[in-house]
Amino acid sequence: MSKTIVAASTPIGGAVAMVRMSGDLSKEIAEKLIGKKINEFRKAIYATADTGVIKDKCEVIIYERGHSYTGEESAEIFCHGSEVIVREITDYCVKSGAVLAERGEFTLTAYRNNRIDLSEAEGILDLINAETVEQAVNAYDSVDGKLRKKIEGLQDKLKAIIAKVDVAIDYPEENIENDAKEEAIDGLKAVNEELEELVSSYKDGCRIKNGIKVLILGKPNVGKSELFNALIGRKRAIVSDEEGTTRDFIESEYFFKGRKFVLVDTAGIRETENSVERTGIDMTLDEAKGADLIIGVGVKGDEFDVGRIKDLALTGEKILAVTNKSDIGEGENFNVSAKQNANTEKLKEEIYKRTDFVSHGLKINNLRQFQSLRAASEYIKSAMNCEMSLDCFASDLYNAYNKIGNVTGVIGSDEIIAEIFSAFCVGK
Repeated sequence: MSKTIVAASTPIGGAVAMVRMSGDLSKEIAEKLIGKKINEFRKAIYATADTGVIKDKCEVIIYERGHSYTGEESAEIFCHGSEVIVREITDYCVKSGAVLAERGEFTLTAYRNNRIDLSEAEGILDLINAETVEQAVNAYDSVDGKLRKKIEGLQDKLKAIIAKVDVAIDYPEENIENDAKEEAIDGLKAVNEELEELVSSYKDGCRIKNGIKVLILGKPNVGKSELFNALIGRKRAIVSDEEGTTRDFIESEYFFKGRKFVLVDTAGIRETENSVERTGIDMTLDEAKGADLIIGVGVKGDEFDVGRIKDLALTGEKILAVTNKSDIGEGENFNVSAKQNANTEKLKEEIYKRTDFVSHGLKINNLRQFQSLRAASEYIKSAMNCEMSLDCFASDLYNAYNKIGNVTGVIGSDEIIAEIFSAFCVGK
């Protein structure tokens, strides 16, 4: 008999909460709690939960083995969201033979019972943590099994190639080694193209997950910090007429049209003898190179000019030139008045358009998947360039197969699996 785990699967304090159980005692404990037999699966039963301490009107759903989230017999108890009620029902289940679930144990159980793979589990975690529409859409692609199907397709293609290579190795008297290798290389080119497409999607996946980095750059006293505050909608950066007020990065997130942005206020760019301010300026220039978009801020008569900034390799596509303080005088660039909050919403719209480079389609967004797929691609490239024996060629193919399998858990160490599920909350 498997152990039965229990935990609250919803935040406490809402109108309704759910206590979840999974394991062989789930139905028995739920029936004991409500004092009646449950003869139908996957149907809500309206009843009274009685722990001997408190009573509450609730709904109970029982799932038979093979038809639940975890793959085990399970029960879901929907009660009122009071902390007292949730705690008493959970304690009752524990006293009746269940044990409190660890972080992510329900999803880990689902993985162990082949209900989901690792990529789907990571997608569930991303979906739980989603802050934007784009994050939720991208996470659902993994939850829905799109990445798993892609990985399985790649592994199937590699298996077919490996099988033919193994035949050539096992039957050397047939003298088909060269033909087998040439045919394999043709197939590997197509596999690697798909792999590299997934690897290249990692950058966009990270932009969606972590936010698109937008950096505000310009001379002192052009209103960078005031513009920063206007874009995020609150006073976060200190605004002062004194030059050199901002000497370190100030970051804040904002959301616009379902997209997450990380806005960075920076030190004003100028020649200075102050070592602390100089350090801040140097850090700003380094940070600018990694930004997805730069808002170059100037004022009328002193517009932002990339050419004036030394040692900064930027392209025009990454720069949105803005003339601030348009209430005093408008310039030739995108005009705003951060102080008057004029045109700042239109500026957000323009930033959104300029950062609409995130490609559509399946994207990976975590380092583990990226490293596994990149390593697989390297093994395939090594095989295609291999001038040694067919055994060495096949070895690279097996390594590539295993690295691809790391993404879904077809091949994966217990340490990797434990690390993934430790990031889940209790009850999931």
